[in-house]
Amino acid sequence: MSLKGECAMSTLPEVLEKLKGWDALRILPLLEAFPGEGEGAESVLRGENRIILEKIIRKLFDRTGRCIPAHLGVTSKICDENRKLHVNLSEIGYGKLHQIITEYFPKEMEFVEPVRFVHEAEALKKRYANHELVGNFFKRARPILLPRFDARENMGASLERIFVPAVERAYKMAFPGRKFVNYKKNHLSGNVSIVPNTGHEELVAMMAEKSFAAWYSSNPFQGFSINAQHEAMKILMQYGFALAGGIDTAVAAVAYVGEMARDFETSNHTCSALSHPFSFSAYSSVFGFDNINNIDDAFDSCSGGLVLFR
Repeated sequence: MSLKGECAMSTLPEVLEKLKGWDALRILPLLEAFPGEGEGAESVLRGENRIILEKIIRKLFDRTGRCIPAHLGVTSKICDENRKLHVNLSEIGYGKLHQIITEYFPKEMEFVEPVRFVHEAEALKKRYANHELVGNFFKRARPILLPRFDARENMGASLERIFVPAVERAYKMAFPGRKFVNYKKNHLSGNVSIVPNTGHEELVAMMAEKSFAAWYSSNPFQGFSINAQHEAMKILMQYGFALAGGIDTAVAAVAYVGEMARDFETSNHTCSALSHPFSFSAYSSVFGFDNINNIDDAFDSCSGGLVLFR
């Protein structure tokens, strides 16, 4: 008997143990991974070629900064984004950005000083910018500064009295002669809650304790239904992200009003982390705040925001 046969016979129980669970459904994909309809596998067995394992990096954001549905385990409705409707947030220096944000909120609202804003924002970016899975987030993201504010008791009233009016003031200053319309005026207080498992509860709880820097992307989910955005957060929350609600979206709209409220070719900004999702939507001469009725359908012009905050 050949040495090969002797080895096979002497190790038969061990071989059978290793082959447990390896049925045809699992072996066939391995054979198909070789080129040449099986010849590649045969060449390895003959010692003519060797196998080199290469790790596959399943990035969570593509090279433009949009989330990759398949890598996030999304099964709800999605569609391709319409890139004619887009937002390119501008590069604003930290000092100017701090000035813009603090200008449109009540004077008594607490914000960290500019030096700390820079330090916190840059530390967050340094932590994640070269991350192999989430680094591309920064392709569409820009820094924002969130105030110390406790919105947990009545999110709707907070939006009604402070955050939506701040967006209105910033919009009218940026676009004199245009009109801002809050279609939900007097209907928000007591009627807004946070969708669990989106990271937004944690972000709002952190806001109740302190002001802090974060990074905001306005359209990483463009083409995702709101349900699909909720699904994606199961993975994204692990990397310090929160799905945007109304407060963070409002702060970003104040900071980057020129882009987020530009015109009808601007993608809609859905507040997807809220139980009654709302949207800031721009048209040629109007910027509006209204509710969204269908969270199951995917629209190529709509996206919830994504906030990196820890």
